[in-house]
Amino acid sequence: MGLFDKVLKDVTKGLQDAAKAVEEETKAVTEGLRDKAVEESVSNAADTVGKGASDVMDDLKSAVDNLNASIKEADEAAKDVTPEQWEQATSYLEGMAKDALKGMRVCLECDEPVKGDQKFCPKCGAELPSETVMEMAFCKKCNKQNDVGTDFCAGCGAKLPYKEAKDALQHKKDDKVIEGWRDKLPQFPAWSCGGTDLELSKLDEKRYFFGAWFEKDPEGAKDAVSRYREVLKENGFRTAGEYPSDDHLYKMVDGICCHADTEHCFEGGADSPGVYFIIDDEPRGGFDYVKPEPKKKSGDLFGKLFK
Repeated sequence: MGLFDKVLKDVTKGLQDAAKAVEEETKAVTEGLRDKAVEESVSNAADTVGKGASDVMDDLKSAVDNLNASIKEADEAAKDVTPEQWEQATSYLEGMAKDALKGMRVCLECDEPVKGDQKFCPKCGAELPSETVMEMAFCKKCNKQNDVGTDFCAGCGAKLPYKEAKDALQHKKDDKVIEGWRDKLPQFPAWSCGGTDLELSKLDEKRYFFGAWFEKDPEGAKDAVSRYREVLKENGFRTAGEYPSDDHLYKMVDGICCHADTEHCFEGGADSPGVYFIIDDEPRGGFDYVKPEPKKKSGDLFGKLFK
C-alpha cells in the first residue's frame, strides 16, 4: 500500500467506522422489528382465543412483509447513488487526505505516516526525517510538486528526495552487512559485486547464506555471480574433488576446508542471487583428490612385438 493510500485510509477511517455503526444499528433495529412483529403476533394469538390459526398466520405474514418492504426500500436508495456522486465523494476524501499530508512526515524504515514534532517513529522507533512528505515529493530540478511517495519526478524524471533518502538508508544497511561479513566469514572474500538489500544470515554452526537483489535485472545478477566466482579464485579458492566445478570452489584455511556453493544461487529468483558458505566441508574424494592415471592393458607389449 502506498503512502497516499495509507493517509487516505486514515482520513476515511472515521467515516468507515460511522458507516459500520449505522449498519449495526440498522441491523439491530431490523432484528428488533422482526422480534416485535413475532411478539405482537403471538400476543394477539394468545389474547384472541376465538381467532382461528389461519388468522394468526396471516398477521405474522403481514408483519414480515412490511419488514421486507422497508429493507427493500433501503437497498433501492443505495442503488440510486450515481457514479458521478461516488466520484465526487472520492475527490472530497482525497482533498481531505492531501490536507492531512501538510506537516506530515514518514518513517523511512516502515513507511508509517507521523504527524506532529516527534523525533522517532512511534511504530518502529527509527529516527524520522526532518522533511515533510510534501517536501520529499518536491523536485528541486524542475520545481514540480509530485504525488507523495513518488520515487522519480513526473516532470523531468529526476530522483526525488524521498527516493534519495530511501536509497541512502539502504546503502547504510548494506555497508553494515559487509562490515559484519569480516567478523562472521573472514575465510571468504566479502561480496563486492553490486546489488542491494544485502543479507548475510547464519543457518547453523557451519553454514551461512548471502543474498543480494538486482531489481528486474537478471542479467546483472548473473554477471555479479560470475564476477564473484573470479574474486574467489583470486583469493585462492579452486575446484576440487572427484567432480570439479566452478559452482563449488574450495580453499584450505588453517587446515579447514572452506566451501563456496553457487550451484543453487538463483533458487530465490532470477534477480536475487544467493551464495552458500560452508565451513569444514570437503568435496567428495577430498580437497587434494587427484584423478588416477588409467591403467595400461596387460599384453600390450607382446601384442606389439608379434604384429
